[in-house]
Parts: sequence; structure tokens; C-alpha cells
Amino acid sequence: MMNFLMKRLAWGVLVLLAVAVITFFLSRVVPADPAAFLAGQNASEATVQRIRTEHGLDRPMAEQFVSYMAGLVRGDLGDSIRTRRSVSADLAQYLPATIELLLVSFVIYLGASFSLAVLAAKKPGGMVDGFIRLMTMIGTGIPVFWLGMTLQFFFFYKLHWLPLGARFPIRESAPPVVTGLMLVDSLLAGSLSAFAGSVKHLVLPSLTIVVNLLAVGTRLSRAALIQEQSRLYVRTARGKGLGPRTILYKHMLRNALSPILTATTMQFGYMISWVILVEVIFDWPGIGLYAYQSFQVFDYSPVIALAIVSTAGFVIINLVMDLLYPIIDPRVQSVGS
Repeated sequence: MMNFLMKRLAWGVLVLLAVAVITFFLSRVVPADPAAFLAGQNASEATVQRIRTEHGLDRPMAEQFVSYMAGLVRGDLGDSIRTRRSVSADLAQYLPATIELLLVSFVIYLGASFSLAVLAAKKPGGMVDGFIRLMTMIGTGIPVFWLGMTLQFFFFYKLHWLPLGARFPIRESAPPVVTGLMLVDSLLAGSLSAFAGSVKHLVLPSLTIVVNLLAVGTRLSRAALIQEQSRLYVRTARGKGLGPRTILYKHMLRNALSPILTATTMQFGYMISWVILVEVIFDWPGIGLYAYQSFQVFDYSPVIALAIVSTAGFVIINLVMDLLYPIIDPRVQSVGS
């Protein structure tokens, strides 16, 4: 087990370094001058040159690369030209919002995909099964930006049920920051109104993410459950008089979890990659919106940091899933063997 863990951690570090190197050089290839963006249109050449010198942009690329990688090894992600703060400080401010959005979306996705899969697997090829597959495929085929704006149009402009975007009502006082997760901080502060406001702001961005990912999880979970229905142990359990619910949750589910877990891991990775677009659409103050605003002015360090953080998320998720496989499915050999 320890050998496996150390190997995976070593590979994870190599992947992170590779992403950092590739992203660094790609960001420098872009024919733009972030110092000129920061100085403004009417700034003199002397002002632009001063900003370049302050941020080390006038140094040779090789020197910039060595300096950045040395800082990265120390845990220094550089400084943001746009916010004039360290990228680490900016991530500490914006990352909780992204984590909250991802976690809520993931929980909704798990519940919805599994529930729909159970309904579809009860009568494969039936009307309910066909309707679920059709609706989930339509949801997957809709572009994320179009779906997000459509939800905003109906639920905000037409029905006035849900807010257009942001993370918390502007006219209300946000709860004291403890964890950075608005839902948790609202409960810690004992404010149900703040909790309700936070939930309302989460509905549309979470729904946008979930609808676009629902088809894959539902179809793979459905296929796994249908495959388990034909197993001998299921027929034996039915012969013993066990009810469908007992057979499903006590016997079938654990054996079907391996492919479901694989699909879940893949979909969580897609959530990380799509969160940038969703945060921009709904003005959600997370690292996706932060990176987008930084990219508009060619602020390199935050963009590279986002690539590193996203890759780290993939690595951690896959490592956790690999460790969980033998626990969930006894048929899988121990990872330490």
C-alpha cells in the first residue's frame, strides 16, 4: 500500500511540474504585454517599462522560467499584476467559492444520476427508460453557456424565482468568514436567512453543471445495475423472498459501484474544467472567474496557478478513487499487491 501511494504521489508531482512548464511557455508565446494592459492606453513608455521591471517581465525568458520554478518549489505561485497581491493570497480568497460550487454540484449529480439510473434499470427498454435516456442526452448536447443563460432568462427575468448570479444577496450582510464556504458559515453563524440566500444563489450554476454531465453518469450506472440484475446471486436473493429494495441496496449496489465510481471520477474532472465557464456566466467569485479576468489582461501567474490547481485536483481525485476501489469492491485485488 505504501509503495503504491509513494509511486502515485511521485507521478502526481511529475504531472504537476509538466503542466507548470508547459503552461509557463505557452503563456509567454502569446503576443501580448501585460504591463501595457496594466498601465493603460495613455500610459507613457517609461511607465510601461517601469511596470515590466517591477514584475521581472523585462528579463530573458529562461531567467523568468528559472525564477518561477524556484518559487514554485517553495510554494510561491508568483504575484498577480492585476490584483497587486500574491497569487496564493488570491487563491485563498477565491478557492472556497469554487470548492463549494463543485461539492454542491457533485452531490446533486450523484443523487440525480443514481436515482435516474435506478428508475431506468427497473424496466430496460421501457417508456421510462427511453424518456430518461432521451432527456439526459438532450441535456448533454446543450452548450454550457447557452444552458446557463437560458436558465437565467427563465428563472430570473421571467419568473423572478432565483438570482441572476453572484454568491450572496448584495443587500444582505454575509456571515462571518470561518471556512469560506457560505453554506457552512451561515449555519455556524446561526443565520437561516443567510443559508437560504446562499442556497438560492447556488441553484442555477449547480444545475447548469449537473444537466450537462448527467447523461454519462446515468447511462453507466444504468448499465452496471442492469448487468448485476442478471447475476446468479440476484436470482438467488429473489428466490429467498428478499424485496427489490433490499436486493438493490444491500447486494447489487456494492457490486455495481466500480464502474459507477469510474464514471463519477471522470465527471468530477469535467466539473473542474467547466467551472471556469460557469463562474463567468453567473459571476461566481471563484478561481474560474479570477483566472478569466486575469487572462483578459494577460496576467500570467494566476492562469498558470489555475492550471496547477486543476491538475492537482485531478491527481488527488484519481488517487482517492484508486485507494477506494479495494474497499468498495472486494473482487479488486489489494493495491499493495
